[in-house]
Amino acid sequence: MSQSTVLFVTGASKGIGLEIVLTGLDQGYTVVGTSRNAQKLEEAVAAARPDLIGHFMAVSMTFDEANIQETVKAIIERFGRIDILVNNAGFAVLGALEEFSLEEVKANFDVNVFGLLAVMQAVLPQMRAQKSGHIINLASISGTVTGPTQSIYSATKASVIMMSEALAEEVAPFNIQVTAICPGGVRTDFLDNSSMRRPEKHIADYEVVHRTMEGLGRLNHNQSGDPKRVAQAILTVAAMEQAPRRLYLNSGAVAGLQQKIQEVAAEVNQFMDLSLSTDSPEA
Repeated sequence: MSQSTVLFVTGASKGIGLEIVLTGLDQGYTVVGTSRNAQKLEEAVAAARPDLIGHFMAVSMTFDEANIQETVKAIIERFGRIDILVNNAGFAVLGALEEFSLEEVKANFDVNVFGLLAVMQAVLPQMRAQKSGHIINLASISGTVTGPTQSIYSATKASVIMMSEALAEEVAPFNIQVTAICPGGVRTDFLDNSSMRRPEKHIADYEVVHRTMEGLGRLNHNQSGDPKRVAQAILTVAAMEQAPRRLYLNSGAVAGLQQKIQEVAAEVNQFMDLSLSTDSPEA
């Protein structure tokens, strides 16, 4: 890739986001990374790629609409374009649905859904004007396959998948592609307290939830996904002339998806008569 290809990555100070920044620099992109702590991001990139720091800009960005608009405007003023957006910023809230306050749920949607939406809305006018671009949104296998503890987080990631697929249809005439990336577990800090939040309320009755949380604690930093390989896969997708609109990454995600497809198909077939009984007689 030439250095004029501008890669914009949100949530870039650690984990998958930081690996995307480093991989992008290695591949010759001009990279802009955003984080709530731009200094931490600058230090991480300078330590890993000191010879390439001149092709990188760190921006402190919060997920309010005005700040997002200002950030995107500054990127366009400096570089003249945005070729690839990777919406990576996000976090998980895990616990029993009954335990969550509405404020805790809103906080997760504010970043995972509404923040992601606001970044896309800020970037799309430039991509439409240049008649090219690729938006890559980090969803999760949890947006397709869920279970105890994941009700709110799964709801945010299902929103990302559906929003991405609808947007892909809308912007295809402008030569803009949209891909929802759905990784399984990745070996990052995602399940640490720095990235994952629990509800303040605790209801002892939900034993299945508490056992699941204990299992996730043991899984932390032992997940099957490699963040470097995830970053490489994402930038492989970014370079495709015809990219998938939804991509599941790692063996755990693929196995979970295949099992879910079988379960849904079996249940649809089991209740087919009831489903079809609701058609209008005049249809």
